[in-house]
Amino acid sequence: MSQLIETLIPISLFTAILLAWYFYIRARNKERMALIEKGVNASEIYPKRDYKFKFPWLKIGLLIIGIGLGPLVAMIIARLPAFNRFLDEGPLILIFMLIFGGAAMILAARLDKKESE
Repeated sequence: MSQLIETLIPISLFTAILLAWYFYIRARNKERMALIEKGVNASEIYPKRDYKFKFPWLKIGLLIIGIGLGPLVAMIIARLPAFNRFLDEGPLILIFMLIFGGAAMILAARLDKKESE
């Protein structure tokens, strides 16, 4: 019974996502067809989006570097003789990953802000 449930959960999730997408597309199509039947130009109601999407390589790169530096610094600190008796390495790694990852995100946001000005 447990295997059946473990199999049905991902299938149900995938089916729900597909059905939601299908009904969204279907409703949008019906709405546009109704606008065409009434003679209304759809571009007046739905203006074209004019923006350029730029993938955030800098932000992702800095985040990965920050998350990678966190465990490195935590392992170095945990191996120092002064802290070796008091600190456990596992939680320390997680804490430093979060701290360095957050610092990297703040740095990336500041650099992106300067770039957009």
